[in-house]
Amino acid sequence: MSSPDQIQICKVCGARVAAEKQVCPKCGSPLPEHKIAWYKNLTPTEIFLLILGSIMLMVALVAV
Repeated sequence: MSSPDQIQICKVCGARVAAEKQVCPKCGSPLPEHKIAWYKNLTPTEIFLLILGSIMLMVALVAV
């Protein structure tokens, strides 16, 4: 059986379905596509640049 992170719930019938399935095996309704959060695959350099850019934006907004 799949771990809890790999289970999704069908919105039509409430069945527990493996995350890799695209159709509910119980009722046949299509399941929503799982999207990975964009920030989970960032490198440390990209994280640093996001933080630096946010700080620069805040400084620019305060200086106005």
